Amino acid sequence: MHVVVVDSGVNKTHKLLREANIISLQYKNGKIACADPDSDAFGHGTAITGIISRCEPKVQITVIGVPDLEEGMNESDLICILEYIDKTQHADMINLSLGINICEDYERLYKVCKAITDNGTLIISAFDNAGAISYPAAFDNVIGVISGSSCRKIDDFVYIEDTIVNIAAKGSIQRVAWSVPEYIMIGGNSFACAHVTVQVIRFLIEGIKTREAILKKFKEISVKQCFLHSAGAQEQSLFPIYKAALFPFNKEMHSLIRYSDLLPFEICEIYDSKYSATVGATSAHLMKDDSVPDILVKNIRDIAWDHFDTLILGHMEELSTLINKDPLKKTLIEEALKRGKQIYSFDDLDEYERSENIYSPRIDEKNLPPNRFGMLYRISKPVLGIFGTSSRQGKFTLQLKLRQMLLSSGYNVGQIGTEPSALLYGMDYVFPMGYNASVYINELDTVRYLNSIINNLCMQNKDIILVGSQSGTVSYDIGNLAQYPTLQYPFLIGTHPDAVILCINPFDEIEYIHRTIQFIMASVDCRVIALVVFPMDIREDWSGIYGTKEKLSDEKYQKLKHTLYSNLHISVFSLGNETDMKQLFQKTLSFFS
Repeated sequence: MHVVVVDSGVNKTHKLLREANIISLQYKNGKIACADPDSDAFGHGTAITGIISRCEPKVQITVIGVPDLEEGMNESDLICILEYIDKTQHADMINLSLGINICEDYERLYKVCKAITDNGTLIISAFDNAGAISYPAAFDNVIGVISGSSCRKIDDFVYIEDTIVNIAAKGSIQRVAWSVPEYIMIGGNSFACAHVTVQVIRFLIEGIKTREAILKKFKEISVKQCFLHSAGAQEQSLFPIYKAALFPFNKEMHSLIRYSDLLPFEICEIYDSKYSATVGATSAHLMKDDSVPDILVKNIRDIAWDHFDTLILGHMEELSTLINKDPLKKTLIEEALKRGKQIYSFDDLDEYERSENIYSPRIDEKNLPPNRFGMLYRISKPVLGIFGTSSRQGKFTLQLKLRQMLLSSGYNVGQIGTEPSALLYGMDYVFPMGYNASVYINELDTVRYLNSIINNLCMQNKDIILVGSQSGTVSYDIGNLAQYPTLQYPFLIGTHPDAVILCINPFDEIEYIHRTIQFIMASVDCRVIALVVFPMDIREDWSGIYGTKEKLSDEKYQKLKHTLYSNLHISVFSLGNETDMKQLFQKTLSFFS
């Protein structure tokens, strides 16, 4: 029986190992050579080798030592070592009481593990002690091990089904061989992994060879079994759209018109209710923007079904004071489906029967990834977050602008949008936590879900990932429950951005902006790299914040910019100013480069 142990090395002179059958090698600078008998300056590899040899003294053990393993395992080094083992060692199994949290070259690491296991060599690997998902323990061709509180003896095991973790073993404080001192009391997943390796050796001796058969045998002998059944995270996909009609023409629809160049389809019709005062006018006129497509707004009662394949329904709450909206919505949906049209609704349509021709954004338990004992992914790609101090300050507009600039510059962009229209722009995921939210999972599940889908984007090798929140980030006041950003915090820690652009209002108090910045950077260990001012200010009259806003003058903006930078020392930009947006874009690229 031949076992390869990749670790910090081994002290063959230790009294526990003097009679053991051990070959000691050392990896350094991409090469593997013979090592000194006492090559383990750390002691961890001696402990792992000691557990294996003590329980199965006749086993041949080849130890490949990695100097400075105490500082962590390097991904490229791990791959190089595994490739060497695959080509030269012909081992029955490999013990990896180590791993990596961030996998930059996922495909290469998985490929070498698959090559090894396809050749009949088993890989036993420990998960991270801190609780993060780690590799190669998480691979489906590896036996992944954690410490289990139910495992009090070295031959106690817990079998775990339907998750990336396969076996729990004794990882509690135990006496193990070390370098200096000779023995220590220590615990962790590493030692649980070694105990699993010992048991797998016994299975191999019995003639049980495959990973599946070994896991089945663990199930039979385990002191406890865990079944964590889950449907798994559902990917968000959308039917193809070629020509679309919009109804009603409210604020959310304006973005679709303004950024229609980001849409993979044509907007050919716009409809609204006759009570809305928009019918008969054009989109450019109503939006006061000559640069947008100029489409006539028509009465919904005169809808031309032959002109489009998809009806995009916006939020219809605004119509509630004018007409009985529910019958109208129901009538539109039923008629659209009858005519073979597709429906994309911003409002949750869960009360309607689901079909392949109807979509509305909704996040519930069906979207959650499998239970992984609370383990989360370490994110390997840069994440840029767009957060704000309040609602209605252009956060989604800024996300669209940055998306537009990144795509036109050739970047592969991953994006999670919190507006229900996100998928229409080609974003990868929608997390509808804004107005009329349709997120039905708790805070911890929110973190788990967002972490999982961001990791999916990392696996797709995105160059950068954009995320954007809704409303404010910290409480402006504590006089009403509505002031508490209960969804924003789990979104922040779940997406865990490396850099944040903070959207602010001209009338925000500097102390409040400062408090928001401190909160963000303390929550996720990131940097707020820029402030983006929404260029609408309150009128200087009795109405205050409840009145009509007016465009911020250039004089006021320049004064505000100077004041903000003097107090906060963060660059300031104005939303909608093309020069500022280009400078913001370059600043973002510079930060991540």
